[in-house]
Amino acid sequence: MRSPERPLPGSSHTRAASLERRLPLLITGVLAAGLAVLLGATYETLTHREIESMRERLRNGAREIASNTGTAMVLRGAEVREVARQPALAALLAEGPTPAREAAAHEALAELLTPRDSLLPVELWDARGRLVTFVGRALPPRVERPLPPAPRSTDERPGRAPDAPTLSPLAREGDVAVYWTSMPVRDVDGRVIGHVAQPRYSGGAAAARTLRGLTGDEVMVVVANEDGTAAAFAGGGEAAPLAARDSTADGVWAERPGVGRVMVSAAQVPGTPWVVSFEAAERSILARPQRAVRTLALLSLGVVAAGGLLAWAIGRRITRPLTRLTDAAEELARGTYEHPVAAPSRDEVGRLAASFDAMARQVVTARQELERRAADAQAAADALTVANARLRRTSEEAERARAEADRANRAKSDFLAMMSHELRTPLNAIGGYAELIEMGIHGPVTDAQREALLRIGRSQAHLLTLINDVLSFARIDAGQVQYAIEDVPLDDALSGLEALVAPQVRARGLTFEHHACDPLLAVRADRDKLRQLVLNLLGNAIKYTPEGGSVALSCDADASSVRVHVRDTGIGIPAERLPSIFDAFVQGDRALNRPNDGVGLGLAISRELAQGMGGTLSVTSEVGRGSTFTLTLARATTPRRTNTPPHASTAA
Repeated sequence: MRSPERPLPGSSHTRAASLERRLPLLITGVLAAGLAVLLGATYETLTHREIESMRERLRNGAREIASNTGTAMVLRGAEVREVARQPALAALLAEGPTPAREAAAHEALAELLTPRDSLLPVELWDARGRLVTFVGRALPPRVERPLPPAPRSTDERPGRAPDAPTLSPLAREGDVAVYWTSMPVRDVDGRVIGHVAQPRYSGGAAAARTLRGLTGDEVMVVVANEDGTAAAFAGGGEAAPLAARDSTADGVWAERPGVGRVMVSAAQVPGTPWVVSFEAAERSILARPQRAVRTLALLSLGVVAAGGLLAWAIGRRITRPLTRLTDAAEELARGTYEHPVAAPSRDEVGRLAASFDAMARQVVTARQELERRAADAQAAADALTVANARLRRTSEEAERARAEADRANRAKSDFLAMMSHELRTPLNAIGGYAELIEMGIHGPVTDAQREALLRIGRSQAHLLTLINDVLSFARIDAGQVQYAIEDVPLDDALSGLEALVAPQVRARGLTFEHHACDPLLAVRADRDKLRQLVLNLLGNAIKYTPEGGSVALSCDADASSVRVHVRDTGIGIPAERLPSIFDAFVQGDRALNRPNDGVGLGLAISRELAQGMGGTLSVTSEVGRGSTFTLTLARATTPRRTNTPPHASTAA
């Protein structure tokens, strides 16, 4: 009989489960709070360092560009000074025009013309600033001439400066800024009787590419007069005045319309009325710390999840003995045990003892049978435990192997992307400095040096191409490429590729044939990636086709699919190599004594792009006769109409 003062407990599962939940939640909450504080401190530290690094970068960049520009202006001024001192100019101004004097003056002025300045004239003014004669193209009417500068002394004794060229303030002309370089022309008595003047453009696409290679895309370079007028971006385009300028311990900040808050560092160009400003948007400065903190946040979530699982395991380890003992007591109370158990206390253990005491009175008569059955059940349970343990170990090993493979693949992709990005920066810098040297900023350049600089430029461009291939493959391999699938008119998408490959075709001495597609034919594809894929195939065909051969681009279609064919009369691919040519870092025919170069990623990238657009890429080839690569894509059900008539073109 069960004692009335010690009833069988019925809430042991509820209490144990409550403790089992509370303990993991407490540990997980403490871990999450600590990681949140650490993330906040990490973000503040990274932000501070990034701002300091950008401030130093802007300061050094502004000083370097200002110094280089000042040096270039001094060199240019010396050239103008030498021309202004030639007697032919003074004779024309002082004695009046004659055919001989004008010819001699033109010959002197022509010394200032360079291939870069072929669109700008060199002018000769009289003392009042009126145009006397010029060489080069006539100045457009929209460009205004500045007033002639006041004459300066020609006394070159120590302590007195000789005549120096005068640089006018910048003035806006379209997307660029224009300025004038002028030098007085004096007669034999030292009187100013005229000026040699030449307009120059500041900025433009070439300057933008050079500065982008030196500073990166996140830095904006603004050139303006000392009073802030005629501000323009170095790459072209008018720059609105800065607003809400504020100096802080982190540097000088201002508001740039259309950009937002920017960090600013300015430097005066020596010997000129100009100021060069380097600016970086606050959002671009904070982008890297934010990316780092986002990555750390994801890792922290993983740590919190792992900590929660560990806390759950610890809680289970602490509470499981009590839960199992209580469950066993309640199970034994139904007749599986015959000896009473003393109750040491009124807690869970005490209730468990009461359960054992109550069950002991119920199991005496059935103990033998139950023991036999219990023995059989125990044997079966042991066998099942062993089997479960083996299955669990096998599953855990498989999961670890899969996780290790995923980590290795991500590490490979991250490494390729990081190395490609890090290599592009110094290569851009190499190209930028080579252009600066070729422009003569650091002194005259000989023909041999110019040829060497051209080779450097070609090598730099080739390396950038290889690196871009590796970076593209890494992005594709990591699943970071997005596809915008739409209905694309095929002829419209392929019509512009001929102009892109024409220089390679001419350099290799080949013939290019483009058989236009039906203007109404459209495919389901990503327009940009379709052009990139076909351009890869054309470049591959040109590379492996010997001089005198031909490359052809054509297409055909049926009711459901469209095929784009790239045929060449090149060396062909052996049959045993055809199954592997679309693999990464594999080339169809490469040896040490062959001129074909690359990293073997073009066809691998092309195949991935084709599959990403839901298509296929195949090849047929015959050694010695050429190869045909075929891209197959789904045909659009509602093709867009175009007014472009069918055509065929041939380039040699």
